[in-house]
Amino acid sequence: LRSRGLGDVYKRQIFIYAAVLFGICSFTSCDNNIADEQFTKMVLLTKNGVQDYNIEFTGEGQVELKLPISINGTSKNDRDVTVRLIEDADTLKDYNFERFRNRTALYYVLPSEKMYSFPAGPEITIKSGSDYAVFPLTLNLKEFDLYSNYILPLQIENVSTYQMAWSKYTKLLMRLNVSNFFSGNYNVDGRVWEESYPDQKLPISSTVLRALTADQCYLYAGNVTDSDEDRAGYSLTVKVDKNSYEDSVNDETGAEIRKYTVVTIGSKNADKNIKDESNGKSWVEVSRTADPVNNNLENVVTKVYLHYSYMNLRDAEYPVKMIFEGTLTRSESIDIRTEEEATSH
Repeated sequence: LRSRGLGDVYKRQIFIYAAVLFGICSFTSCDNNIADEQFTKMVLLTKNGVQDYNIEFTGEGQVELKLPISINGTSKNDRDVTVRLIEDADTLKDYNFERFRNRTALYYVLPSEKMYSFPAGPEITIKSGSDYAVFPLTLNLKEFDLYSNYILPLQIENVSTYQMAWSKYTKLLMRLNVSNFFSGNYNVDGRVWEESYPDQKLPISSTVLRALTADQCYLYAGNVTDSDEDRAGYSLTVKVDKNSYEDSVNDETGAEIRKYTVVTIGSKNADKNIKDESNGKSWVEVSRTADPVNNNLENVVTKVYLHYSYMNLRDAEYPVKMIFEGTLTRSESIDIRTEEEATSH
């Protein structure tokens, strides 16, 4: 057989390149008949599913939130779209049952009508030329029982034009977490034990402090956790006197430290006989350090030292005095820019 010459090879390569370019042209800019909109336009809640909302406690008692509503698609929205939002109690009911089954004491609570409102009404309009709008929501914290765990369930009921997105994108379960400067999730280096058996100490690894006021939190005593149905009866309060503190600077890290030295330990339930065993030496410490990489961030470490006793009354005939001692630690990075500066980035 005669071998193929270089000319034939070059001709074949040119033919391949031409075919590829023709194919690209056929599927992209060379075809002017492709529509701008590649998908069916749908309206959805930008944040959907179960979402945590950390709400800083304020003296005014009211908090304003903004819920974003979006229109998807590849082309610009060319009309006004009215969206109606309503409470969705059935979805919260289903969520509670799927998560906790018959352990009803653990169910999230549906906020009452006094606890929230839509100041502009239940409808909002996404204007022509925009694919986005925010739905104003007001929470009235004075109506909250802050010992309860709330979820506000919302859903898009209808839209004036286009389609509603699939169900999971039109529903929102807002887990409402009221916070203050020392509330949050903590790692724990601590032990709990029966007073009669000081050598048998059970380690505690984590706990959660939840805000009651701007300077007071509660947590569950000892080894009581969120999964215990009788947890509410073991609510222990920690209150900080913001006027009693010591300031210092760590010479090695440059951290600015504020240590609150007057901390009051109490209880929601008098029958548990919560007692401060630290002789007034419990404390809360907040350490702030500039982030070495990002100038917009500040690294904050909060520590809480507690030493207290309480009565375990789960066996009514044999009450047991329990003792806890340990240090709770929480670390977070905070954006120190103003809200407008942060959102603009």
